[in-house]
Amino acid sequence: MSVDMSRASVGVPIRVGIAVGFVLVVGGLVGARDVAGFAALGALVSAFCRPDPYSVRVGRLTALGIGIIASVIVGSVLGVAHASPALEVTTIALWGGLAALLIGTLRVAGPGAVVFVFAANGAMGFAADLSDLTRAAVATGLGTICGAVASLAPWLARGAWNRIRSHVDDAPEAGSTAVRYESIRATMRRRPDHALLVNAVRIVAAIAASAALAMAVGLSHPMWAAMGAMAAMQGVSYHITVQRGLQRLLGNIAGAVIAAALLGLGLGYWGAVVAIVACQIAAEIWAPVNYAIASTAVTPMALLLTALSAGLTPEAAVDRVADTLIGIVVGIVIAAVTITGIEHRTVSD
Repeated sequence: MSVDMSRASVGVPIRVGIAVGFVLVVGGLVGARDVAGFAALGALVSAFCRPDPYSVRVGRLTALGIGIIASVIVGSVLGVAHASPALEVTTIALWGGLAALLIGTLRVAGPGAVVFVFAANGAMGFAADLSDLTRAAVATGLGTICGAVASLAPWLARGAWNRIRSHVDDAPEAGSTAVRYESIRATMRRRPDHALLVNAVRIVAAIAASAALAMAVGLSHPMWAAMGAMAAMQGVSYHITVQRGLQRLLGNIAGAVIAAALLGLGLGYWGAVVAIVACQIAAEIWAPVNYAIASTAVTPMALLLTALSAGLTPEAAVDRVADTLIGIVVGIVIAAVTITGIEHRTVSD
């Protein structure tokens, strides 16, 4: 429940909000409102890598952008193929584990691999044919470009390309520490840490179990339970899983109240865009300060973003809380059952 305002920043959240708002506005103006949400998901790459030097971000943002586009394609293929629930859950679970392993291996700061699962889940419910797949993938790709430009904007404005050509390193943003970075290629060639592999397996099991349980009890959006489990387990230790799980549950309850009110107002597309951008900026400001407060903003943002293409009622907010509760409980149980000796000593201390 602690709040550390010394970690708050405004520059990055505003750039993220501008990137998300820009693609949503363009999508609305060109008549592509049904895929504008995928462009917004692509623009979320701007929320990653905030502590990294700008020259380092280029490779990482590229890898993340490819990952989000691939997530949309994977989800779209499942939708177009009318895959069985068992195949959907299995595929998304494995994809979530791979995404967590990628994020952990690259040591990328930001929203985490849950964005990949969110993108795949949204595409799975949207794509009915190859045309939908293509449009969703293209929109996501354009969104990632906008997000990357927003993330690198201060660097580009200072003529940073000249520093790249002269092989002069740039400084990281204020508040970051000096770190030696290796290339993306070198990082991907190195064998992943054992802790990351263990956590990836945990995430696969938690996604599959939570989605299956949500289906069994008859919830309307079982893959939301999978996202709840993954969000709680993005840390690589048991005590982080418990802490994030409780924070996310509290934030989801508060955020569901806000989301239900917004969905009940019938904001329309442009009203939803304003609310999404406001919630996104708030989430980015609070993310380093307090995860529970950040989750309060993430919940209505995610539901409104989903509603752009799928359409949701206020009752969806209640489902969101129920699904999140299942995901968090399953995630904590799996983390507890698979706790390592090092984690056990940490918890005991």
